[in-house]
Amino acid sequence: MSRDDAAVSRQDAAAPDATVGREDAAAPDAAAGPARIAELRTTIDALDQRIVGLLAERTRVVRELTVHKTDEPTVRSLDRVQQVLDRVRDLAIRDGMPPEVAVAAYRALIEELTRMQLRMLAERTAAAVPKGQ
Repeated sequence: MSRDDAAVSRQDAAAPDATVGREDAAAPDAAAGPARIAELRTTIDALDQRIVGLLAERTRVVRELTVHKTDEPTVRSLDRVQQVLDRVRDLAIRDGMPPEVAVAAYRALIEELTRMQLRMLAERTAAAVPKGQ
């Protein structure tokens, strides 16, 4: 064995094997995977139930709020929409959620609830017009 070969051999012996333990640390137990997926999906289902309940409560409040609005600009409330989106972004960041996900979800929610409010306003306005006019 040459001196160079001996030096390489000593370096190999001294260096820890980079692959030892990596598979165990990086790869989840394959047998536990499906069970864990099912468990996490059950958790998501429970969260969805709570989220939908809160969204339903929020919708009831928006319906009541709409009773007090008299025109489209008040329904659209662009300053208030921006206020809500900014607050949601801050809450998402605080709670470790990607803010773009939270803001996109709220944008969709606000758009749908604004459409609902505009329909409610239109129906109320149409009902207030005397028949024959």
